[in-house]
Amino acid sequence: MTFKKTAETLSPNATTLKREYYTNPNILEQEYDKIFSVNWACAGRASDFQANSQYQVLNIGRESVIILRDDKGELKAFYNVCRHRGTRICNNSSGKFSKSIQCGYHGWTYDLKGELIGAPHMEEISGFDKQDFPLHPVEIAEWEGFIFINLMDEPEEFEQFFEPLIGRFNAWGLPNLVTEETREYAVKSNWKLVVQNYCECYHCPILHPELAAIHYYMGGKNDLYDGPFLGGYMDFNKDKNPYSIK
Repeated sequence: MTFKKTAETLSPNATTLKREYYTNPNILEQEYDKIFSVNWACAGRASDFQANSQYQVLNIGRESVIILRDDKGELKAFYNVCRHRGTRICNNSSGKFSKSIQCGYHGWTYDLKGELIGAPHMEEISGFDKQDFPLHPVEIAEWEGFIFINLMDEPEEFEQFFEPLIGRFNAWGLPNLVTEETREYAVKSNWKLVVQNYCECYHCPILHPELAAIHYYMGGKNDLYDGPFLGGYMDFNKDKNPYSIK
C-alpha cells in the first residue's frame, strides 16, 4: 500500500470548487442524476431491521425507497410508488407492515415481496393480470452489516464496485455492531460541505479539542485516493494509544 498526504493526491494548483457548485440548484439536480442515482449508497444497518415486515423509507433526491424485511427475513427494496396512479405508499419514515403493503389511495395491495395481490374491481378489466404490476424493485446489497441500494436498473455488481474495501475491515467485527443511539441533524448546507468537513481535520483543534488531544490532526494519510473511495489513517499522539483511550 502507498499512503499519501491528501495534498499529494491533488492536481497542481488545485482549489476548492467555485461558489455555484454549492448554491446552484441546477448543479444539484445534475449531481443527483450523475452521482446519487448511479452509485451504491449506504442506507442504514441491517440490525435496524430486527423483525420481518419492519420497514424504513429513504429519500434520495426526487426518489423515495421502501426498505424492508419480507416474510422470509430477506432484505428487499422497492420504489415507494403505487403502480396504479403513482401515489406514494408510505409517508412515515419507518414502521412495520402487517402482512402486506397497501396504497391508501385506491387500495392496491402488495405482498412483502412486492407482488400485487389485491386490486379492487380490476378483475372487470379485460386482460388485466396482477402479475404484470409488482412494485418496482431497487437493487439492494448487505456488506459488513450495512445496507446499500442502487437506483440504476442494471448497476455495477456491488462486489465489483466495493472491491477495494472487501475484506479490509474483517478484524473489526462490523457485522456484530448494534445501533445504540440515533441522532438526526438538519444541516442547512450543500451536501459537499458536509462531506468535506468530515474528510478533513483542519477544524479539529478548534471544534474538537478532546479529539485533537488524542491524535495528531495533521498526520493523516490515505491509501485510497483513486476511484469512489477516500480513506486511510490518522496517527495517535506519542503519549496516546488506542488501548489507553476510554
